Amino acid sequence: MMQSRLRGAKPTVQFLDEDGAGPSRGPEPSSGSFVTAVLGQKYSDDDESCSAEGITPGVCALASLARSAPTLLAKQADCDKQESRDRLERALIAEIESALAGSHAGINATQLQKLEKELKPIYATLQQTEGSREGLGYSAARYLLHQHFLRQHAWYVRGLNPAGDGRKPPDDKEALRGRVAGHLLEVMENKAGEQGLDLRMLAVFVATLEHLIHGDQRERLKQAWLVHELQPEGTTTGEGLLSVLQVFMAHYVYVSQKVDSGYALTLPKALEEVNTISRIYGGWPQIRSFIHDQVDKALLKSKSLTFEDAAEAADMVLLLFQEVSGAMCHDMERTFQTLRGGDHGRVLLSELRTADGGDLFRESLDYLRQLGALEETGRETFVFMPNYMLGPSNCDGTTSFYDLCCPNSCEVYKDKLEQALMSAPDHVDAIARVVEEHSGNKLQEDLLAKLKVMAKEQGERVLIHGHAFADWLHQALPRECPRPRAADFKGMAGAIPDSKMEFQATTGLKEDLFEW
Repeated sequence: MMQSRLRGAKPTVQFLDEDGAGPSRGPEPSSGSFVTAVLGQKYSDDDESCSAEGITPGVCALASLARSAPTLLAKQADCDKQESRDRLERALIAEIESALAGSHAGINATQLQKLEKELKPIYATLQQTEGSREGLGYSAARYLLHQHFLRQHAWYVRGLNPAGDGRKPPDDKEALRGRVAGHLLEVMENKAGEQGLDLRMLAVFVATLEHLIHGDQRERLKQAWLVHELQPEGTTTGEGLLSVLQVFMAHYVYVSQKVDSGYALTLPKALEEVNTISRIYGGWPQIRSFIHDQVDKALLKSKSLTFEDAAEAADMVLLLFQEVSGAMCHDMERTFQTLRGGDHGRVLLSELRTADGGDLFRESLDYLRQLGALEETGRETFVFMPNYMLGPSNCDGTTSFYDLCCPNSCEVYKDKLEQALMSAPDHVDAIARVVEEHSGNKLQEDLLAKLKVMAKEQGERVLIHGHAFADWLHQALPRECPRPRAADFKGMAGAIPDSKMEFQATTGLKEDLFEW
């Protein structure tokens, strides 16, 4: 199983239970307590309680999976697993059907139009790989959706990432939650049939998944509210809201260390997580300060704060967390660039190991090899900065549905290239102009020559999502764009990364991911 490191965390802290066997999960709620009565219950399969609260079927089913505890009886577990799977499938179909029909309560026409506009450039370039098909097939659609969430949020969504998924789920119910994006895409593909997924259907997919993720985040917040023994329609003070938001965010960040998910079940366990994160995570002071600011803003409106006040503040804090996480990535990049060769994205491993006091960049050689981040030339070993930065060990706080990873600046330039190629009669000229505008320098003659050869081989077009162009882009922008691995480009005759690939073999490492 891949071991994830929380960026900004101190590496010496261990999260083990009393016998040292694995991550500690804390005490179970006591029988008959408020926590057991309110949080331990499983949503009814008819979703009546969810409908009464205005919660859509998909969010309701996902929340049920997060709340329910695994059963001890194998036969009962099998039945429960099948029941959960069936219920989730029905719920996802209901979400898609209502979104396509324009009757989804959480998705409107303006939102879909905006998404279609965002997706159109990459959709247009991928259509070139689809031949006579009207829309996109499964592989191309999965790739497009992965790129969208990566570019918009730095999310590596489970079930969409062409490189596979970076964590193994702790139980069957979490596995079902983690497969939501992939399952949703299968539902869409079955509905699209032979003609493939058109731009409208892809926009519906994005809007639906974002709705499910946001709804799940709101249900997580609801648990943080309830463990403080606050009633759903009740109010709290500024101090109470501070605690609710800190519990919510601590569990969100802390979960990447436990390789677990679900919702916090007890207040003592929740406060323990807050205390732990405050000690090990360098970004926590900024998050905590921002939480205070959001509570102060809420108090200007009213001294009695509701759950809706908490939800509004939580949305802002989650956006701030993405900024904090990304800033830590940029700090690591700056450390890279201070080393010899760092301005070209390639440094000596031995010098990287001692950078920043030796507290970072400690991944094992096997991990770095499998990531494609190493160049071993006899006596010297080099590390490619973009390959390393985009690896799973640098992914931060996570939910069941995605890993929050380092922003991929190379994809920013791909987005510009896609927009340029939509109307460009000359692909070579358009690509050269975009790269030259970014670098501020005229494109080297050898790179221009390679680009012209590529275009000629590809019918006077350049397939910018294939292996050949990825290699060219790495040569042109070595600090931003990773060196591609040929093994990742087996699908669609190399036009896009293989959608059937598993995670870059890092999940199979048996030794420790980090060397200390």
